[in-house]
Amino acid sequence: MRRSRTDGVPVSVVDRVSLVLDTFNGAGPLTLAQVTARTGLPRSSVHRLLDQLANAGWLARADQTYEYGVKAYEAGQAALNQNRLLHGAIPTMRAFAQRTGFTVQVGVVDHGDTVYLAKVNGRISGPTPTRVGLRVPAHLTATGKAILANSAPSIEEIDLSELRRTDTGALVARTSLSITSVDRLRADLQLTLDRGAAFDRGELFPGIACVATSIGPPDHHYGNTAAVAVCAPVSSMDLRQMVGPVRVAAREIWDRCVSADLAKH
Repeated sequence: MRRSRTDGVPVSVVDRVSLVLDTFNGAGPLTLAQVTARTGLPRSSVHRLLDQLANAGWLARADQTYEYGVKAYEAGQAALNQNRLLHGAIPTMRAFAQRTGFTVQVGVVDHGDTVYLAKVNGRISGPTPTRVGLRVPAHLTATGKAILANSAPSIEEIDLSELRRTDTGALVARTSLSITSVDRLRADLQLTLDRGAAFDRGELFPGIACVATSIGPPDHHYGNTAAVAVCAPVSSMDLRQMVGPVRVAAREIWDRCVSADLAKH
């Protein structure tokens, strides 16, 4: 996430509030000391922000810990309910998962990360490690690579500056198959364009493969802002055979979104 910083510390109130709230994503209840350590903010600032957010309902306080409060749940549900992409995507995702038995997901790229907005589990693939709201490095996901590949006129012009990196400058890894080199990633993004879909062969989670394609043309004002992906154990899915069906699903979602948008005008 972009933040104005002085010596590595966010300086605006909005940035600090955002940093504190982000800390609870997937973390569960946290103490003041834990939030301070995770954010790098001064303890006094964290204590003040936690109290203010709890009083406003964005966090809930119990004994010596904090977690997301009612306001956070309300805002999250409202965002999902008003998302026109999801209104078009959910029926297609359910039908696809029922037909193939594979898990289907829709996600976006936000400041170098893939964030999952919707998920329908398949009977063959079974539960997969992702969940709605999960934020993971975009370059390790088929969803992220599908969007990145279509984000600029040429592969060389794709902005990769926000992708997560290690202290040495390499792209972060999650498995032995993760892409850690920018050159390798650009080559993989070129393959994504050539085949019309992005592949993840266990780069994020061991043994889990995904095929994804972006939703909508990149030259449309809300095209290529999301991608649909089908996921299953590597041994259960032929990635190349799934390219066509996933592209058809993406087009169906796009047609639903366009039809709904036109109906409002």
